[in-house]
Amino acid sequence: MPSNVVGTTFRAIELEPQATAELQFPKFVEALLQKLGLLKEERFLYYERLRNKNTKWANGSRWVLALLGSIAFLLTGLAAALRFAPEAFLQKWSLNGFDKGVLLAVLAIYAVMGAISFYEKGTDKTTAYFRHLGIILAIRDLWTKVQFEFLKELMALKSAAGAGEAVTRERIRALAEAFCNDLDKVATGELTDWRTEFLASLSELEAAAKKGSEDVTTQIQEALKAAEKAAADARAAAEKAAADARAAAKTAEEAGKPGALNLALSGDFDDQVLISVDGVEVARSSGRTIAIERVVPGLRKISAHAKKGTKDLETARMVDVKPGLQELELVLS
Repeated sequence: MPSNVVGTTFRAIELEPQATAELQFPKFVEALLQKLGLLKEERFLYYERLRNKNTKWANGSRWVLALLGSIAFLLTGLAAALRFAPEAFLQKWSLNGFDKGVLLAVLAIYAVMGAISFYEKGTDKTTAYFRHLGIILAIRDLWTKVQFEFLKELMALKSAAGAGEAVTRERIRALAEAFCNDLDKVATGELTDWRTEFLASLSELEAAAKKGSEDVTTQIQEALKAAEKAAADARAAAEKAAADARAAAKTAEEAGKPGALNLALSGDFDDQVLISVDGVEVARSSGRTIAIERVVPGLRKISAHAKKGTKDLETARMVDVKPGLQELELVLS
């Protein structure tokens, strides 16, 4: 077997019929096996080289897709969890809005996965890898079969004590022809499969390009419509903001005005009653009706303290003080 065999499927077997037919029977068998072995080695090396070219992609792309899919699945769950996390936790770790960034990362991962899948559909590298692997195994099986058939015929010839050499020669020739025909069928069948897959890939790429163009055109039109709507919304928002600003200014002006309370007390007490707003004394009086002025608007605690003999009397209420005058009743007990 030559050491510099080059893989190819275009070379036919070099039988050299005239010279081979003149050989003695042992040399005839040896020469025929060598020629068949050389043909087998050329086909084997050709498909082995193609298989090696696609090995990393066929095994690596599946691993990459599985890894990216797992990361995308994990990040999707993380984004969902962040939406239900307490606000205090999100603020503590500066995670407000972080779920949106996670979802963008997930979209990017899915885009990469889609690009890998698209490239695979366009090149059929994985399909070609398994097709070439199947052809290599078929060549192995054919070579094994022909060797056993040769051995069978030679053993039958030996048992016949040389009487049937011509018949055995013909049988061995027929076996060699059948092996070559089977080997050629493997390569021809691979060509048919490759042509079918190649044309299918072109069709898929053309359809994908057409669909992509239509989708981009649609997105551009939608973006233009969205921009027009956004401009209209912005004008409406500006007008509303101006109206809100005027209303807020008016509200702030009203809120800046102090509140006043007409406090009516009931219950028996001695001497004077002390009135407090948020714990700060604002009035003392022995009367039952007390006017309290300049109270800051908002939620305030209004308290009354007095004595009845040796007993301390106290009452308090939370009051939402508004600008202007309000009536309030407190019962000392």
